[in-house]
Amino acid sequence: MSDSLSLIIRSADQTRKAAVSLPAVLSVEQLLQTTQQNWNLPANTSYAMRVERTGEQLDPATNLASAGVEDNDVLEVYPILEAGC
Repeated sequence: MSDSLSLIIRSADQTRKAAVSLPAVLSVEQLLQTTQQNWNLPANTSYAMRVERTGEQLDPATNLASAGVEDNDVLEVYPILEAGC
């Protein structure tokens, strides 16, 4: 396994997209936080990430390699919506 992964990160509405090369040991949580900061996403919203190839939501506590993310995967960042009162 390679030490880095070439990935596409994109927003769920597909308005933002970035081709990146990241360490395979980077945690999903770290990637979410960095994406949220770099894209100026609202801080009062929680986000999740899924692999487009499998449709699987990634566990924030795992790293990219152990989550099964592969080279050239597309990772989609989407807000976790909560129902109103």
